[in-house]
Amino acid sequence: MRQLEPDLWQTSVSAISETVGTNAYLLTKPTGNLLIYGLGYGESEGRGDDLDQIERLGGVELQILSHRDEASPSLNVVRERFGSRLACSTLEEPAIRAEAAVDLIVGSNCSDPVLDGLEILETPGHTDGSISFRYRSPHGKSYLFTGDTIFRWDDHWGTFVFSEAGGDAGDLRKSLMSLRELEPDWVISSAFFRSVGAGEVSGTEWSEIVDAQIARLAEGPTRQTD
Repeated sequence: MRQLEPDLWQTSVSAISETVGTNAYLLTKPTGNLLIYGLGYGESEGRGDDLDQIERLGGVELQILSHRDEASPSLNVVRERFGSRLACSTLEEPAIRAEAAVDLIVGSNCSDPVLDGLEILETPGHTDGSISFRYRSPHGKSYLFTGDTIFRWDDHWGTFVFSEAGGDAGDLRKSLMSLRELEPDWVISSAFFRSVGAGEVSGTEWSEIVDAQIARLAEGPTRQTD
């Protein structure tokens, strides 16, 4: 695992394909540690070191997913190792429960104590139930977890409408517009292409990144890069 900030850790990369990877992120909090996103598509292969490090950091109280693409047998590995709960949005729950039981449905008004300090952002467009998360760390920085609403692509960024899962370009544009108004120090996607999923950004840089994706979505193609 790689430490990004005093309270933020990135797991090792799990390959989805030859060019696409994913990471999960451990957010250590006084009210209980959150594991954001999934560990990957295998059950436990190659995850022993990550799981051991997570245990040394206090385990997992709640694993939270941004959307259905993060569901895999590894969800049950995390639950069995740490006795953790699993959370997702209402619209993503039917697909996710095919892999693991969901304990908590989250939305913008969710008040579960373990989620203290984590803002749930409803950001449909990639899928109909996609959500993002913002956390203002007590150490001074703001972390924005975007799922696949906007993701790293090499040294740039991209978007993708997953229409088979209810994704919609109009919804995605609106979601990006809402994320544009935030001022994150870190933007952290779920999947990424030939790169890494987390990057530090400035305020002006972030608005330019989002503006480029909104403009390209308006042109019609469902996959964009900048």
